[in-house]
Amino acid sequence: MAQRVTRVCIVLTLVVGTVLFFPFFPGSFTLRLIEQEGQTILFSEAVHEGDVIVFNWIHSFEHIPWTEEYTIEADGTFLLHTITVAGFGAGIPANKGVTTVEDGMVVMRSIDERFDRFSWLHSQTALSSITIEGNIFIHGVDVEHHLPVALLVKGTENLWQRYRWTR
Repeated sequence: MAQRVTRVCIVLTLVVGTVLFFPFFPGSFTLRLIEQEGQTILFSEAVHEGDVIVFNWIHSFEHIPWTEEYTIEADGTFLLHTITVAGFGAGIPANKGVTTVEDGMVVMRSIDERFDRFSWLHSQTALSSITIEGNIFIHGVDVEHHLPVALLVKGTENLWQRYRWTR
């Protein structure tokens, strides 16, 4: 009987300790590309707060390169920092952040727009790739053409991180 009481006390101590201290550890996240309708996970990769995600596009009408650079924030959102594009055309933002021209490319920095997720009708010709910290997450041809998809961050959303962003 004494052994059972000791075991119960140990288990309760571990559970209470986990509940009390878990919120102080950083969240772990997974970047997921999913089908919009069935929510089927197409691609998934572990990511961390501060990781840089880059979309590499070819504009569907202008046929010019276009990149968007985001970081993953502590609350699991995407923060847009930089857009680089070879010119302006249909759908290309004209006045975001601080705009300069560098090596023939229009560079818009300090945009600081936050997104919970991205949803789009996939194009194998428009999306060249999505990278995480410079490593390929997907190539455009890896996903079925015209499939409605969404990119989002899932994972542990702990109380400590939520508290930081609500202050």
